[in-house]
Amino acid sequence: MTKLERYIKKKGGVLSGDLARYIVRNQGVSNDAARKRIQRLTSPIHKLTGLFSDKKAFIYHADNYQNSEYFDDLVGAFKSDGKRCYSIINAIKYHHGLIPVDELPNYSISPVRLISGHMKFSSLIEKLKQHNLIRETREGKYGLNLFVAEQAAPNFRHIKGIEISKKLILQHFETWSKNLGLVSFKKGKNNHIVGGFQFAFTAPTYIDGLIGYTSKQKKPGFLVADILIGNVTDEDSISFFIRKLAAIKASNPTLRLFPVLLVDGISVKALNQLKSNGVLVASIKELYGKDYSDLIKNLINTVTNAGAILKSEPEKYLSLMSKLTKLIDGKTNNLRGDLFELAVGFYFSKYSQSINIGKRVPVLDSIRSREIDVLAINENEICVIECKGYNYPVDIDYIEVYLSEKIKEIRGWVSSRYPEKKQRFEIWSTGGFTKEALKVLKETKLKVRKFDFDYLSQKEIKDRANRLNSDKFKEILRDYFLKEIV
Repeated sequence: MTKLERYIKKKGGVLSGDLARYIVRNQGVSNDAARKRIQRLTSPIHKLTGLFSDKKAFIYHADNYQNSEYFDDLVGAFKSDGKRCYSIINAIKYHHGLIPVDELPNYSISPVRLISGHMKFSSLIEKLKQHNLIRETREGKYGLNLFVAEQAAPNFRHIKGIEISKKLILQHFETWSKNLGLVSFKKGKNNHIVGGFQFAFTAPTYIDGLIGYTSKQKKPGFLVADILIGNVTDEDSISFFIRKLAAIKASNPTLRLFPVLLVDGISVKALNQLKSNGVLVASIKELYGKDYSDLIKNLINTVTNAGAILKSEPEKYLSLMSKLTKLIDGKTNNLRGDLFELAVGFYFSKYSQSINIGKRVPVLDSIRSREIDVLAINENEICVIECKGYNYPVDIDYIEVYLSEKIKEIRGWVSSRYPEKKQRFEIWSTGGFTKEALKVLKETKLKVRKFDFDYLSQKEIKDRANRLNSDKFKEILRDYFLKEIV
């Protein structure tokens, strides 16, 4: 093994530019000679190319391939010379280890559509997957390699609480911008593309100074917004937004933008950097008030600790839902679905010894896991509830997968963990079920023997709610979850 090979092996990995400087310094050769020596390196020395600026390569020894030192140095190389890769990794870290597939492009400095001189977002993602830096989960989220993540397993409930809050904030931001006359009515879109890049919210605007002209016809500008909440928002966190705007201006200089970044807190340096780049920094507290900001924090905490709160402090849930009900509008169907499991959990908390919301259980003989919406445990029975809080019926395709796969896999865990307890499975749907789905559900209920099974549409859900001595809960159920159901 040569001295150079030993040096490379001692490190997890090194950029070709840094390695060239080491050769020049220690071997007394020219820069050109150092580069040629690097080009001649062969196995067990390998090179990772195509992801760094100025055609640089990441040089590593085969013995270090994808160990912890390799990934540490690779991420460091991305931070200094591979900004497009680093923006992806940093975005997933900021979101506590998991981010929905459709949201990650918002935090990327790579365009979703082809722009000359830029690698497309989809191509970048494939390369990051190929090099085992990121992974895609069955639930439609991107996560990081464990070495890259540098953290314990993700807190799925906390992540979900932040995701729900982001949806709510963006819905109210659209209403705010529409009411001020900043954007065109009913033209706002989430996770939409402007100038080739994706943003969390976009809408055309005809405000004077943002309008352009093409062949004497008005060409609108665009309000473009992203959102960062639930973590420390510093210069590193906001760099993607500034770089994304700069790339749009360079590739499409006639496109006029009104950029906004929504935050729940931000460092002074990051704030000043955004302002110097013409970005409106919209603090949640300053935009909507302290009560709203506190409500968002309460929402995240309630979703994160749902089981404990529903069992020991159910009034906190009722208070939260009462406040949220006053804020809802016609665009909150997805939000209803996310929160319906809490309503079902509230019901079962009155009859159960313990309650768990969103519990993830391992699938036997597999590395996969399954999420249980509501898990209610009594002395003699364990009940597993699937919650569908939408204003449309559940179809046959979903029901077939639920019955043949999900129940089967969860039963494996229940049987091994609670072999002495009777098992009951239920599916609650505020929007009911299609005729084909109902037929299969009825047949299943009649024929299953190893566990109890039931399915609930709007009428049955109302009947269950009437069993509780809680007018407030029935009011929330009616106004928030069942009001728009036909």
